[in-house]
Amino acid sequence: MIKLPTFVDLHTHTRYPDNSNFPSQDIQRAALNGGYSEILAMANSEIPIDSVENLKLAREIDQNLNIKVHRVASLTENLEGKKLINFSEFINEGIRIFSDDGKSLVDDQLAHKAFKTIAELNGAIFQHCEKNCHTNPGDIAPPNFSNELITIEEEEETEILERDLTLVEKYKTRYHAQHLSSKKSVELIKKAKDKGLPVTAEVTPHHLMSNNEKIHTSDGEYKMYPPIRAEDDRQALIMGLKTGVIDIIATDHAPHPQETKTLSFKNSARGVVGLESAFAVLYSSNIFTLEELIAFMSTKPKEILLKLGYDISENSYCNWLEGEDIFVTRSIYKNSLFENSKVKIQKDITHV
Repeated sequence: MIKLPTFVDLHTHTRYPDNSNFPSQDIQRAALNGGYSEILAMANSEIPIDSVENLKLAREIDQNLNIKVHRVASLTENLEGKKLINFSEFINEGIRIFSDDGKSLVDDQLAHKAFKTIAELNGAIFQHCEKNCHTNPGDIAPPNFSNELITIEEEEETEILERDLTLVEKYKTRYHAQHLSSKKSVELIKKAKDKGLPVTAEVTPHHLMSNNEKIHTSDGEYKMYPPIRAEDDRQALIMGLKTGVIDIIATDHAPHPQETKTLSFKNSARGVVGLESAFAVLYSSNIFTLEELIAFMSTKPKEILLKLGYDISENSYCNWLEGEDIFVTRSIYKNSLFENSKVKIQKDITHV
């Protein structure tokens, strides 16, 4: 048995507040089953966190869970990328992270205004970099041999990221690049850090563990944004973590009902769940040491939140059982890329 500090996920989609379609208790179950005690909830819930009224709805539900939920507010109203929200209202509520995750803030004029204002308020922008998110969302990374599927080129990510880093340099806005997928993105973050800019970055387990050689376009489980790219990109992401260019591993936990993931690749929902599987599959991969995983999944995420003024709980611990096993998702939504994978450790869920 191994006793480890509990993890903190900086990228969870709770789906709630909603219209009672997604049970909030399932987020708690997935988190605890995966060893997470705290999550950062994205703003793109069914009722988006673009007003203080909606924030309060979310917090009412958060308080009933046996995990700590930190909140993010959106950058624009209804995540439509057309009108910025009132950032000051959220700062007064203790919210300092703003993100349209699920969509990018694409409009350059709005981006300038957002970066400037949020810097003045001592907040942070967490950006999902996707240039065509509002116009022509894609399906799969190259090579794409299908006439039906839209190719998501690397530039979808890097053009937004490059623009954002220019704005960070101009306004000194605290910035976090979400779910990086490409080698060039790692290079851009390195250049920004070499300049001493206030930038951090994350990568997901599925981008660390898979490349696009394994993708079957008959399987909607492999559809997510950003897409899984080439082996060179995967290796660059791993090296980015090991050299400190990328700071943390975040799950991008995105629950989807089974019927939305068993469609054709084109029509499948984008995203996978990851809270339950993250540590088990990464530990089993032997890519990282145990000490590295504790840093990427617990210590450094806490540091990022603390620097932004979020209240972190006292250290807590959980037990893991070593031994060969098959990973099976225990929570309701099972759209995991790692279902039925061989692992060599499992969370002790006796008390979950």
